[in-house]
Amino acid sequence: MAARLRIGDGPRVPVPPRPSREIDQQVKADTLLAFVGYHASANDRILTTAAGLSDEEFLATGKLDHDGAFQTLRHLMDVDWSWREFCIGHNVGDTCLWDHGFVLDDLPTIHAFCLDEDKRFWKYVESLDDVALLEPLATGPDFAVPRCLILAHVVNHGTQHRSEVARYFTLLDAPVLKWPGEPEKFALTG
Repeated sequence: MAARLRIGDGPRVPVPPRPSREIDQQVKADTLLAFVGYHASANDRILTTAAGLSDEEFLATGKLDHDGAFQTLRHLMDVDWSWREFCIGHNVGDTCLWDHGFVLDDLPTIHAFCLDEDKRFWKYVESLDDVALLEPLATGPDFAVPRCLILAHVVNHGTQHRSEVARYFTLLDAPVLKWPGEPEKFALTG
């Protein structure tokens, strides 16, 4: 039973147990799919917003961790693809997706690739049951991590870079990722 905490003179309030450092054995594919769906939607929104930039703004360098919006979004697609490939058993090592014949030289090709890759990512995650999600995958000779954490990392990585690009877009005064009916100056990044 959870410990109880007395707050002031009010009723006793249950304190939730401290989170375990171990992975919950009740990992649900549905939960991960919700995040994968968000990831796909946010990818589409940031790439759609990028289409409103001038070539100079989109290709500007020295603005972000991966140089600029173009390189950052290209990097995002490479990471999504390479980790999905790793999870299905095709370890691509230190190569990039363009080393495998994919051409991502402009925004339309990045966006088209993204739409296709997000569908592949969704179908892949949808195909996994809870046992497969918890299966450890070796990422090095002495290290393995459950597949669900790799997949969560892909989504988190995308959020980090989309937020970085969205901040750059905001500085350019471009409308970014807002909820319908939300005022322009209160853009949701993600």
